[in-house]
Amino acid sequence: MSNWPSGHPEAGLLLRALDGELPGRQARQVRKHLEACWQCRAEMESFEATVADCVRYRKQVLAVLLPEAPHAWSPLDRGFDRVDAEFAGAPFWKRLPRLVPVWQWGVAAAAAAALLVATVVELGHAPSVQAASLLRKAVAAAVSRPAPVRTIRVHMRSGAPVLHTVGGMAGNYLPLPPDIHMAFQSAHFDDADPLSARAFETWRDGLAQKTDSVDTEPAAEDPHEACYRIRTQAAEGELASATLFLRVADLTPVESKFEFRDQNWIDFTQVMEPPIQPDGSPVATPHEAPLRPVVPSRPAALAPRSSASISDELQVVSLLHRIGADLGDPVEVNLTDGKVLVSGAGVSPERQRQIHELLDSNANVEVRFSQPEATLIPPPGAAPTTGGDTANLGIQTRIEKQLGGRAAFERFSARVLDGNEAAMSHAYALRSVAERFKAGNEAAMAAAERAQLHQLARDHVAALATQVRVMENSLGPVLAGLGGKAAAAQPAAGDTQWQQAAEDSFVASRRLEVLLSIMLGVTPGQNAPGDLPSQVLSAIANLQGSLGRCQTLLAQ
Repeated sequence: MSNWPSGHPEAGLLLRALDGELPGRQARQVRKHLEACWQCRAEMESFEATVADCVRYRKQVLAVLLPEAPHAWSPLDRGFDRVDAEFAGAPFWKRLPRLVPVWQWGVAAAAAAALLVATVVELGHAPSVQAASLLRKAVAAAVSRPAPVRTIRVHMRSGAPVLHTVGGMAGNYLPLPPDIHMAFQSAHFDDADPLSARAFETWRDGLAQKTDSVDTEPAAEDPHEACYRIRTQAAEGELASATLFLRVADLTPVESKFEFRDQNWIDFTQVMEPPIQPDGSPVATPHEAPLRPVVPSRPAALAPRSSASISDELQVVSLLHRIGADLGDPVEVNLTDGKVLVSGAGVSPERQRQIHELLDSNANVEVRFSQPEATLIPPPGAAPTTGGDTANLGIQTRIEKQLGGRAAFERFSARVLDGNEAAMSHAYALRSVAERFKAGNEAAMAAAERAQLHQLARDHVAALATQVRVMENSLGPVLAGLGGKAAAAQPAAGDTQWQQAAEDSFVASRRLEVLLSIMLGVTPGQNAPGDLPSQVLSAIANLQGSLGRCQTLLAQ
């Protein structure tokens, strides 16, 4: 049990410990706490550095500017007696100008004004200092505790509130709607977890001019719980102001509000937390965002059944999507032997735990994971090379020159490849959904199930389209500077089903991935196919066309 209400000694207590003013027992408690708490130890080291700077200033600066008096001061008593005797008979208002010359009154007035200005400035800085301190402590507190799955209600100016799930030790964040993602991206605010002290602190620290305010008020979800309210107004940028509510008890973010300069606003509110054990540690319980009611594909599904249907398969895929297990994880879902089999090899232990907690209660679902078999790695030099890498050095050198150096090229390459990896995870997931629920199977579904399936596909299409736009914004200016031009758009394919449009989007994504790998030197032994900058821009345009057709068909 901590000896301090907040879990850490206050700054004043640390200063008293630094000055040796604490009683013996309390001083030992502080020393013991400092040995185990890096956060307070860092704060104490900051105090020590400040004190050292003050001592150094007095020795090296004040000693030079303020030399010692040339002789000892004479006693003042005789002077006081003489002044009292001289002015004893005169009224005070006549004595005052002689006691204090007029010019000294001016100096005193100027000093008082300067003191007033300094006080106002200091009071203006106080909220900023307090906001920075609270955010720093909240970030440190978040690092020291596990990150459970949390459900957040997202409320926008336009549209009904939606639920968003974030968290997990592996950082399995579900993407926000594309319009919200783009709004936060333009505001330079990390939307991976918008209800976090770290994201708020990073955005705030990046502002050139800002105004902070800090106060305390009840929490929105629980009026009996007090919260620190930190509001930061930005002088420029897409985001006009942001407000973060930190629970006083443990500095956990529970609500955040964002106001944009185009009069739009977005609110995030935590609506549920995992239960807490008596010892203060969180209970590892799964949390799922509520699902829309789904009508079973067959009447028999209304009663308990012994075999799974395509309805169960759709529910499992939707649940895996909610925790992000359909993006990059080697998880497979198959409807076989009357059950929905969820399997995979090489799935991380944390991901396995999440999936078991999510699906084990369903009698029609079987979860089965295995370890990957050891594979033989060929000895160095076993794989033949064609020597084509040299032919690709020309385009890489041109890009490097266009960007201004090798370091800039490395950053550019990493950014593009990271974006492509995120895009391909959604491309594979979209293709998997399209292959699993073909047009014939979809026709047998109830209306509510088809709507759920289309929403699942639209999520992947929207996320993929967002990633492609981000890559286009990064690649477009560079490739255009190298003379690249996108070819005329290919005629629209005669797709009548969204599943075929999803397959076309996957093929276009793979084409773009191959071209990027060749252009950035990731794929060895392949030569650049002609005008590579134009090829990449054309591949982006074709992919965007396929995604547009897929979105149109899903909206029907």
